[in-house]
Amino acid sequence: MPSFVFLILVCLAQAVGALELEGEFQVGRGSHEIRVLGTSDFARVQPVFAGFVGQGERYRITYLQAASRSIDQAVREGLDADIDLVMSSAVDLQVKLVNDGFAQTLDLGGVRATHWRSQLVQIAVEPIVTLYHASVQTALESVKTRPGLAEMIGQQRDERLSVIMYDPAESGVGYLLSQQDALQDPRFWGLIEGFQQQELSISCCSGEMIDAVIAGDKHLAYNVIESYVLSRLANAPNLRVLRFEDYQLAVPRTAFIPITANDSMAAAALVRYVLSDDGQLGLSPAVRLAVLEQTPRAGGPLKPIRLSPALIVHLDPVVRDGFFSNWQRLAPTGN
Repeated sequence: MPSFVFLILVCLAQAVGALELEGEFQVGRGSHEIRVLGTSDFARVQPVFAGFVGQGERYRITYLQAASRSIDQAVREGLDADIDLVMSSAVDLQVKLVNDGFAQTLDLGGVRATHWRSQLVQIAVEPIVTLYHASVQTALESVKTRPGLAEMIGQQRDERLSVIMYDPAESGVGYLLSQQDALQDPRFWGLIEGFQQQELSISCCSGEMIDAVIAGDKHLAYNVIESYVLSRLANAPNLRVLRFEDYQLAVPRTAFIPITANDSMAAAALVRYVLSDDGQLGLSPAVRLAVLEQTPRAGGPLKPIRLSPALIVHLDPVVRDGFFSNWQRLAPTGN
């Protein structure tokens, strides 16, 4: 690891105001600090931050890692002015924060980027896949689509198929993915019912779901962030990846500068770097923006979730209540 990159602190539950941190890290030794609040594991963003601070001796970056719902709550309750940038994969929560006036205009300096109102900018993309254990490969080898998976599950008689997926009540990304599936496929709730009739468990995190399949504790993990999976494949010979041919969701990772930020110019400089060719090379190939233009690719076409105020609709309390009414009816014992 380069000498200008070092770990300040790793903590599982440290409070900063309303914010519960999963870790706090620092990159670089410059006198000018940029404080970034984000959901990504530090190891995934560290190379990009190292590239940015490595351009000179001016900057250092302090990265505060937290869950998406904790970040959303902290922004709404009032961030400290020293938080310069917010990065998250919970794009619906991000759009709502921007819509509600918590972001300021970001100077992209002519850099081409997908953005909403020049305030919320897409900096990476996360394709979503399904995983399964090699022990059920025979049952799943002919499955190509979600309806095909539902049909296979309905015919499963000899052995129960244990499934794990995000808990939509706990995980912002999990709720987003389930809502997007429900929009894309009217048979989504039938699939959830099929999972429950077999054996359904729910989880907070991709890592936990991947571990459960690798260990053989679960046969299948539905809707997992692909980039977390790819880093595990080399040491997990029993892990298999299923990329559905009907569609493959892709979640934008986005960034905005809080309206309260002290140093919007430095934050914008960091965003422009992340969007640059050098910055993108610091990301895993699986999450670079170029993935959206990659053809051919395994599985069906990527269906990126668009930066749009339409994402706010399913955050409406009435819509959420309707979703969770269905969820509790069809998956009441998931745990």
